[in-house]
Amino acid sequence: PESRGRVVAGRGTGQHYAALLGRIKEVKKRADEADPLVLTFERHDWDSRANSWHRFLTARDGNVPDAMAMANAHEEWRARHFPIDLTKRGLRDVLRARAVAEIDVRHGDLPPTVYVNFARLQALESNHSPQDVVDAFVIFTETLLSRSDDPRNPKACQFIDLSGVSVTSGLRVDILKRVYATFEPNYPETLHKMIMYPVSKVVKMTASGLLSFVNANTQKKFVITDSLDDVCRELGWDRAEVEACGGVTEFMHKHQKDEGPSVILD
Repeated sequence: PESRGRVVAGRGTGQHYAALLGRIKEVKKRADEADPLVLTFERHDWDSRANSWHRFLTARDGNVPDAMAMANAHEEWRARHFPIDLTKRGLRDVLRARAVAEIDVRHGDLPPTVYVNFARLQALESNHSPQDVVDAFVIFTETLLSRSDDPRNPKACQFIDLSGVSVTSGLRVDILKRVYATFEPNYPETLHKMIMYPVSKVVKMTASGLLSFVNANTQKKFVITDSLDDVCRELGWDRAEVEACGGVTEFMHKHQKDEGPSVILD
C-alpha cells in the first residue's frame, strides 16, 4: 500500500487493517536495530472530529453542510470559552453550594447525571450570574462525557430539581434558557434523559415554550413532569427507595458525589 505521512492509502474497504498488520510483521521480521518496530496508540477523545462528527450529522438530519457549520461553530465556541476561569467568585460559589453537581445512581446502563438544584441557585441569586451556572453545567457535562467507555457515543442525564420553586417564587427561566442555548449546539446527541421535576401545569407550559428552540431529537428526551411515577419509570429508579429517602431531592443528595469536583478552589 502507498504510505503518505504514515497514512495507509490505496486499499479497498476493510483492507487497511490487514495492510497495517502486514507492515508490522515486515518491520518486526527485519529486526533492524536502526529501524526498530515502534507502535504508538492514540485514542481520540469524545469531542474529537473522529468521534463527534456523526453526532453533528445526526443533529442536522444528515445535512452535511449544516452539520459542518454546526461542528465549526462548536470548535470556535470551545476556542473562545475554554479554559473556563475557575477563579470567578460566582462560579466558585455555585460549585461549593453543590447547586450544580454530579449524581451517580447505578442502575443498569443509566449514565451519570448533571444535577441542578434550583432552590440552592435561588439562595445564591445575589452572588452569581446565569453565566456562572452555565459554566458549572459545562464543567460537569465535560467531566461526565470524558469518562464515557465509548467515546463515539458518550451520554449523560440531566436532572433539574424544582422542589420548592415556583414561577412566583423565582423560577429563573433565563438561567434555563442560557444553559440550553449553550448545551444544544455544543453537545448534540449526548443527552440520555433530561428530567425536570416537580412542575406545575403553569411551569410545564413555561418550560416547554422556553425550550421550544431545542431540536426535535433532544426534545424527545425531555421529561417535564410532576409525577414521581414518571420520573422512576424513565430513570429506572425504585420508588420505595426514593420515598424512604424523603423525596427526590434527598434521594439525589444520597447519590451525589461526596468528593465534589476537583475544580473547587478555597
